[in-house]
Amino acid sequence: MRIVRNGVLLVLAVPALAAGAYLLAAAVLSRLAVNDQPAAREGVEVFVCSNGIHTDLVLPAVTEAVDWTIDLPGGNFPGAGPEASHRSFGWGDRAFYLETRQWSDLRPATALSALFGRGPSVMHVYALHRPAGSPDCGVLVLDEGQYGALAAFVRRSFRRDGAGKVMPLPGSGYGTTDLFYEAVGHYSPVETCNEWTGKALRAAGVTVGAWTPFEGGVMRWLR
Repeated sequence: MRIVRNGVLLVLAVPALAAGAYLLAAAVLSRLAVNDQPAAREGVEVFVCSNGIHTDLVLPAVTEAVDWTIDLPGGNFPGAGPEASHRSFGWGDRAFYLETRQWSDLRPATALSALFGRGPSVMHVYALHRPAGSPDCGVLVLDEGQYGALAAFVRRSFRRDGAGKVMPLPGSGYGTTDLFYEAVGHYSPVETCNEWTGKALRAAGVTVGAWTPFEGGVMRWLR
C-alpha cells in the first residue's frame, strides 16, 4: 500500500511541478527584454489590443508599404463599411476559435486538442476603426523597415493556395465584420496565440519579452 500511495503522489506531483516550471519560465522570460531599441519617432502607427486573455495586432488597412485590402478586401467584412480603416490579426487553434465562441462552449476535448498542438490553426481577422484611446490597446510607431518586417511575419502566418492567395473559411466569422482564414503552424503551450504576437513584434525589432505565452507578458511592454 505504501508503494501504491507513493506512486499516486508521484503521478500527482509531476504535473504540478511541470505547471510550476512553466509558469516560472513564462514569468522570467516575458520580462527578459529582446530588441532593446528606442521607439521610432515617425512611421506607421500600429496597435496591440487585448481582451484580457488573447492579444491581436491591429494594423492600418492601407499604407504606402502594405495594402492589406488585396488579401483581405472589404467585401469579406460586409458589416464593417468603407470607414473600417484597420485590420486586426489574431492567430490560434482552429477548433478552439471556431467551437468556443463563448466560455460556456468550451469542451475538454477542444481544450486538450489545443493544449497538445494536434489541430490546424487559423487567423482571425476583423475590419475595424482605428482603436486610438482604447484602454485595451497599446500603440507603437514603426519605421518603414520595422513595419515591413512585421507585415512579412503576419503574411507568412496565412496558409495560401497554389496561386498564393489566402484561404478564407466562408461563414466562419462571429459576425459581419470578421472572418477566419487558414493559417500555418499548430497551437501548443509553447506556441500560444500571445507568443505569436510576441514573435511578430520581435520580428519587427520591437522591445518585448523573449517568450510571451500569456497576454500580460505582451501587454506589459506596451502600456
